[in-house]
Amino acid sequence: MIKNDLNLRFSIWDYEDITDADISQSLNLVPYKMYSKGKRINQKIPRPSKKNGWVYGAPYGNKDDFEEQMNKILDVLEPKISILKEYSKKYYCEFSCALFLNNREENVPWIHFDKRYNAFIKDVDAEFDVDIYYPPLNEE
Repeated sequence: MIKNDLNLRFSIWDYEDITDADISQSLNLVPYKMYSKGKRINQKIPRPSKKNGWVYGAPYGNKDDFEEQMNKILDVLEPKISILKEYSKKYYCEFSCALFLNNREENVPWIHFDKRYNAFIKDVDAEFDVDIYYPPLNEE
């Protein structure tokens, strides 16, 4: 049975004056994914990316709940707040949460922002974006 899935990422978007490698090196992190303006998004999506993007987080299909994913990301990013503050002054920084509601019989995954998250967002000045994907019922 397909389960509901929640995936959390931290992204830096809309940079033109630095490279993906510059961001990776300054943060000493390997991104999950990078988008290059004008280049194809991936093999399944033929359209080109409209902007540059650097994305940190776990691949889709990971089994951690929201709190576990958030804590893992914050464990890595909190020591880099001073660098992230500078990025957020120049570029668009956000947490993105993709919620896939694949199973109508299963409880919907919860999203809760604790004090740790709120302190990080206040310091870095990033945004939060939630996308909910709800496939249609199979009608026979």
